[in-house]
Amino acid sequence: MDRGGIWERAIKVVDEALFPSGIYCISCGSLIDGTRPYSLCDKCIREFHWINGRRCRKCGKALQDTYKGQLCYDCMAYPHYFDKGYSCMTYGLKERELLLDYKYNGKSYLGKKFGDILYDRMSCENIDADVIIPVPIHRRRERKRGYNQSALMAESLAKKMEKPFLGDAVVRTRETALLRSLSPVERESALRGAFAVCSGALEKVYNKKVLLIDDIYTTGSTADSCSKTLLEAGAEAVLLLTLASGGNKKPVQYVYDSGL
Repeated sequence: MDRGGIWERAIKVVDEALFPSGIYCISCGSLIDGTRPYSLCDKCIREFHWINGRRCRKCGKALQDTYKGQLCYDCMAYPHYFDKGYSCMTYGLKERELLLDYKYNGKSYLGKKFGDILYDRMSCENIDADVIIPVPIHRRRERKRGYNQSALMAESLAKKMEKPFLGDAVVRTRETALLRSLSPVERESALRGAFAVCSGALEKVYNKKVLLIDDIYTTGSTADSCSKTLLEAGAEAVLLLTLASGGNKKPVQYVYDSGL
């Protein structure tokens, strides 16, 4: 008997009982009706930074209208293993508050809503894949949190797409330090060898187009490490779909030193 699966289903039942879908805005808590997309009130849905304009042709990060390049600064500076990335929104203050609630405050019920957002992005971009795989977190961290936030979104998306969900195909072999304080080079070093494809999933990913799901995209170090692992296991290609991504910020090495 899969105790982990039973536990996850129990969490979902409790979540739905305590936080019924379509009654409260998932961002501000205002009363809404069931017709509101993603259970967001009209005010909040307007305040989210949806990526509907120019975007990086490699990772999908939003680009400023005045930006002249086709690639964001990070993609110009560092190559990526994934074939192409897509993202739904820019990681601003409002998005950050909701995602932190999702990851650290036990609001696992948001996974289904975020899965709906991912599905709409996938449909708009005409993304197709053979299997759907979430970026894993270490089992120790998952036990403490109660769930893998990327897996909940990915599972919801897979059901809507009617595609195989391989929730345990890729595992995190060791815990890594928090990456947000590290440089891109340090992140790559910290993540080297941190992921593996389970032996039981090798046949399922071999020669398949994988849709890799994560919650937040910054420099792409985590996505790259997972993508490299999947490609080495025989995947045909890896597409990346994330809920939110950081802005197109100019790295230190691109800043012109005027000498002043």
